[in-house]
Amino acid sequence: MRADVTAAPRPELRDRLDTLLHQIRRDGGEWTTRRVQKLYRAGAAAAPLRATARKDLHALNAMGFLILHDEDPGRRFYTLNPAKDKA
Repeated sequence: MRADVTAAPRPELRDRLDTLLHQIRRDGGEWTTRRVQKLYRAGAAAAPLRATARKDLHALNAMGFLILHDEDPGRRFYTLNPAKDKA
């Protein structure tokens, strides 16, 4: 059976993305996968997977909240999108 791609995100995913976006808005700066992992690690007993942090950053980028910067080879980070962050 195929998953419904139009369904709302699972509550735990939505909560995690909301928490991450709140922290990015509060702290600003460059957000890397490693920085997100450190944030998640501080709030949970289990260390998060690198792939989870990467997917969360990608999801916020796809929603327009973050801007991807990857001009330098081997260096990728995200910053808050000021045009979307009028909230």
